Amino acid sequence: MPVQHLDIYLNQKNLISVQPLSTLSGIRLGIDGNVWLKKVTQAASEQYLAGIGGIPSGLRKAIEKELDGFKAASIHPLFVFSGLALIRKEKPYVSGDAMISKRNTAWDAVNSGKMQLALSSWSTSYVIHQPDLIHLVIRILKEHNVDYIRAPYGAGAQLVYLECNPKQIIHAIYAGSELLMFDVDRVITSIDFGKQTFSVITKKNVLQDFMLSDDQFLDLCILAGGDHGQTFPPLASESAFIYKGILELQQHRTGFNFVKAYADAPQIFKQKPFAIVASYFQVVKSNYVDMFCRMRCAMKHHPILTDEGHVEPMNAQQAPTDIHEFIGYRLPDEVYYYLSRGLISDATLNILLCGYGAEFSPLCNGETKEYRSFLSGDIMKIKAQALALMKSQLHPFYDRKISILHWYDGTSGTVEHVVKADVTSVEAISNWKSGKQSVEKELKKAGIVIPNFSFTLGLVANPGEASSSVLAKGADKPAPLSTLAEVQTRHLSKLLQLRSFIEASHVPSSYGKAIIDASRAHPTVSGEYQDALFVALELVRVELLTSKPYSLSYTKKPVLEDETATKAIRLVSRAASLISARFRGVKSWAGPLNRDLLAFNSVNKVLTRNLRHLSESLILEMLLANECQKDALDFTPLATQQPFAFEPSTVLGILVKEYLETIALNSSGNSSAPNKEQALQQVEEHIGVTSLSSIAEGGVKPELQRGFAFWDVLFEAVKSLSASNVISKELTQEFQDANNWIKSLRI
Repeated sequence: MPVQHLDIYLNQKNLISVQPLSTLSGIRLGIDGNVWLKKVTQAASEQYLAGIGGIPSGLRKAIEKELDGFKAASIHPLFVFSGLALIRKEKPYVSGDAMISKRNTAWDAVNSGKMQLALSSWSTSYVIHQPDLIHLVIRILKEHNVDYIRAPYGAGAQLVYLECNPKQIIHAIYAGSELLMFDVDRVITSIDFGKQTFSVITKKNVLQDFMLSDDQFLDLCILAGGDHGQTFPPLASESAFIYKGILELQQHRTGFNFVKAYADAPQIFKQKPFAIVASYFQVVKSNYVDMFCRMRCAMKHHPILTDEGHVEPMNAQQAPTDIHEFIGYRLPDEVYYYLSRGLISDATLNILLCGYGAEFSPLCNGETKEYRSFLSGDIMKIKAQALALMKSQLHPFYDRKISILHWYDGTSGTVEHVVKADVTSVEAISNWKSGKQSVEKELKKAGIVIPNFSFTLGLVANPGEASSSVLAKGADKPAPLSTLAEVQTRHLSKLLQLRSFIEASHVPSSYGKAIIDASRAHPTVSGEYQDALFVALELVRVELLTSKPYSLSYTKKPVLEDETATKAIRLVSRAASLISARFRGVKSWAGPLNRDLLAFNSVNKVLTRNLRHLSESLILEMLLANECQKDALDFTPLATQQPFAFEPSTVLGILVKEYLETIALNSSGNSSAPNKEQALQQVEEHIGVTSLSSIAEGGVKPELQRGFAFWDVLFEAVKSLSASNVISKELTQEFQDANNWIKSLRI
C-alpha cells in the first residue's frame, strides 16, 4: 500500500542511498512479495495483454531471471505475500466507467488501424490483478525450492516480525517505502542485478530530515493516503503535501489532533476560502476521524503469524479489546496456516469476512447479455457452493448475508446480488469413504503421478466400485486419509460431484462419462487438457460454447460469406482459446486481435477463477472437518497441484481462426486439395515476425495441431453427451457441422 507523495519527497531530499549488492551476500532477505511481483510484472509487461487476456507470456522468464539474480548474489530470499484485506465499513466501489471508456477507445483505434492510440488507451485502463497471479508464482517458487509464505494480512507487518524475531529468521527487508510506517531501522526498496547495486532508506535519516517523531511520521503517512485510505481532504490538493503535513503535525503535535480540529471546530472556517470550507465538509462526510483512528490502530497492532503458528497482533499487550473493528473478525489459526502455505487464496475468505464481493468489468467490458446472465446465474451458484463449504466448518457467526455487487448496476451499490449458501451441496458430498481400490496402485497402473479428473472418474466408473465409496447413513466416520494421493483423489471426487460430473450414488453422470469417453478415445493427449475439458463441458452445459454469436458481436462483416464456415470457425476457435498457446517468454504477442474471442475469454476467465476458488474452499472444508491425517501430510503439493491454475489468452483461438479463414479463402472455387502449407505461411506472414518469434519453438504449426487435438477431445465428449440425450439436438448438430467442415482443412 504505497504512501502517496512519499517516494517523490525521499528522492528530492536524497534520502535513498545506493550501495553495492555484494554487501548483502550470505544474508536471508525477507521480500514483500507484492512489491516484488509488481516489479516483475512490469518487466514482463505486454502492450497487447489487455487485448488478448490471460497472463503475461514472459512472467515465468522474468521470475526466473530474478531468482537467478538472487542466487548469483548469494542472497537467500524469503517471499512474503499479503493475505486477507483489512476490514472496511463501506461497500466496495465497483464502477469502472473510466476504464470501460478507455477500452472502447482502444478497440475503436484497433479497428481504425491506429495501434499506438490503442496501446496508449490500454496502458491506462488495465492493471494486472496480483491475487490472480500469486498461485502461479508460488508454483514457480516451489519448483526452484525458494521459500515463501502468505501473511495473515499485510506482508509488511509480517516482515517486521520476522526481522525482529530473536531467531533472526531474516536479516534485512526488501519492500516499498511504506514499510517505514513500522518500527524498522532501514528498508531496501530496489535491487538492480544489472548494476549490482541496491537502494536503501534509513529511517533515522528520514525522521531527522522531517523533524518528526516515529509516531508523527506514522500519522503523516496515514494522512497522505494510499491503498489504506484516502488523503486527508484539506491537504488533498496540496502539491507540496509532505511539507504542509509536516508543519501541521509540528503545530498540532499529533495527527489525531490535526484531523479532530477540522471535524470539531467549524467556526474556524468563518470567512475562509470556499476550498477550505469544502474540505471541512469532506472530513465530516467521510468520517475521516474514525478512518484515521482505525488505520493507526491497524498499523500499531497488525496481526502476524508467529513462528509457533499462532496469529496475534503486534504489540499485543497494548492492543485494544475491539481489534475486530479495524482488522476484521478472527478466523481459526488453522485457516491462517493454510493461507500461509498458499493452499487457499484470500478471495472467498475476504467476501466471507466483510459480507461483500465485487465483480468488475472484464477486458471486453462485459457488454453481452450472455456474460451478465452468466454472472448473475451460474457463477452465483458456484460462489454459493464455495461459501457454503467454508461456512460449514466455521463459527455460526459467519452464516450471515453475503452480497455481490456488479459494476453494471451503477455506483450507488443499491443493487445487491445476495448469495444464498448452497447447504444441500455440502451435505450431498459428506458420504465419501475410501473404496475398494488402492489409489496408489491405480495411479501406478495408469502411469501417472498426480490424480486428475479422468483418473478419478475411472475409479467409480464401475457401479460396484462406486458403491464401495458410499458411506452408509448412520455409519461411523471413516478414518482420516493418510496419503497425499488419497486426499487429492477425494478432493477431485467431491469437486466433480459438486459440479454434477458425479451422481449422489458416486457413479459418473452423463457429463462425467463424457470425460471418460473422451479420455479413452484420445489417451495420449487428454491428460494435457483435463482442466480445459472440464471448463468446456461446463460451458456446453449452459450453452455458452456454441457456434452462435453472442448478443453483441464486434465483427461488423464476416470474413467468409459461407455461413456454415463462419459458424464452424467461431465454434472451433472458441474451443481452441480454452487452452494456452505456448510462448518462449522473450518477446510478446503483437499480432491480430479479436474482441469477439476476448468476450468468450472473459466468460472462460470468470468461470475458471470461480472454479479455482471452489476447489480451494473444498480442500479447506476437508481439512477443517478432519477428513485428512494432517500431521502426516505435506501441504505444499496440495497448494501447487490444484486444478484451474491457468487462465489462457485468446492467442491460440486467434491462430486457429486465422488459419481456417485463410485456407478457406484460398480454397474458395478451387476444386483441388487445399494447400495447407501455403495457408500456414500466409498466417505466419500476417501475424508478423515479432509474434512468430514469441511463440514456442516450432512456430505456428505445432500450436495449431494442439488446438485441433483439443477439438478432437472435446468433440468426443460432446458425442458422448449427445448419446446420453443431455444436450439439445441443435447444439449437437453445431458441433457435428463444425467437425465436418474442418475435417479436410485442419493441419
